[in-house]
Amino acid sequence: MKNEKAKVFFSKDIEKILEQIDFSKLGKKVAIKVHFGEKGCNTYINPALVKKVFEKIRSLGKEATLVECNVLYKGSRTNSADHLKTAREHGFDMPIDILDGEFGKDLVEIKGCKIGKGIENFDSLLVLSHFKGHMHAGFGGALKNLGMGLGSRAGKLDMHSMLRPSIDQEKCVGCGVCVKNCNAEAIFLELGKAKIDQEKCEGCAMCISVCESGAASVPWGGGTPERLQKKIAEYSSAILSRFPGAIFINVLEKITPQCDCMGISQKPMMEDVGILFSDDIVAIDRASLNVANKFSDGQFAKINSIDKDKQIDFAAELGIGNVSYELVEL
Repeated sequence: MKNEKAKVFFSKDIEKILEQIDFSKLGKKVAIKVHFGEKGCNTYINPALVKKVFEKIRSLGKEATLVECNVLYKGSRTNSADHLKTAREHGFDMPIDILDGEFGKDLVEIKGCKIGKGIENFDSLLVLSHFKGHMHAGFGGALKNLGMGLGSRAGKLDMHSMLRPSIDQEKCVGCGVCVKNCNAEAIFLELGKAKIDQEKCEGCAMCISVCESGAASVPWGGGTPERLQKKIAEYSSAILSRFPGAIFINVLEKITPQCDCMGISQKPMMEDVGILFSDDIVAIDRASLNVANKFSDGQFAKINSIDKDKQIDFAAELGIGNVSYELVEL
């Protein structure tokens, strides 16, 4: 990246932020990346704020769609039908496209990264992120929202672990649904229980999606925070290679120690701070960390033991942004 500082704009008013954005950089079909929050979470991004961004883009004669991919774990957003239902219940009443299909298997490979295939239907990207903590990546900002969020289910498994899914023999009821849905023919029944041939397994994680008993699981311990952070940076880089004019907005409100993927009610750890905007994904996450630490008297840095700078440094090394920035208060 060039040595000059990136500009990051800061305000408590979304209208002032929108006035600073050069929307001419966006094409006709704009994907707005948003995290809808797991069922039970009540601190996800404010849908009214999202709608203001959505309506601004639409007022300029452009198409706008909220986009997301299905999650890896078993929850209210594991498949598209449930995902859309959760989004609607949380107040997101705008057009939504779950990019990796009904069961998360639709993907396109970009620079070796497995991204939700529906991203091919858009010509521009705006990443609208709720800034908060994250138990595996240290924190969740624009990088995590983009890289992790737009990874298909197979992509998310790739990021989280170097292992394949496994079957909990005690939970398995021997229904055979995972066997029928395994395109790699890697799952078989033995003595009334499902088992996975690890040599045949392609890591698509379809078994996790279709297993009603929760026997198919994610090998969370198969990776490290540092590897996950590096993967998030790589996936973000791959996506941005398709959308060089992307816009990034981080919302520093209802900041919690845990991610919005947690289906629990969390108490914000600090007062609402404001909203940041930049056309530099590294700078906006660096600025967001600094601002959150400042307004929390350093407490945000202590929410977990993960080195939060790693995620930012990896992305900077890939050349997708600048760690040096100028904060412009509006």
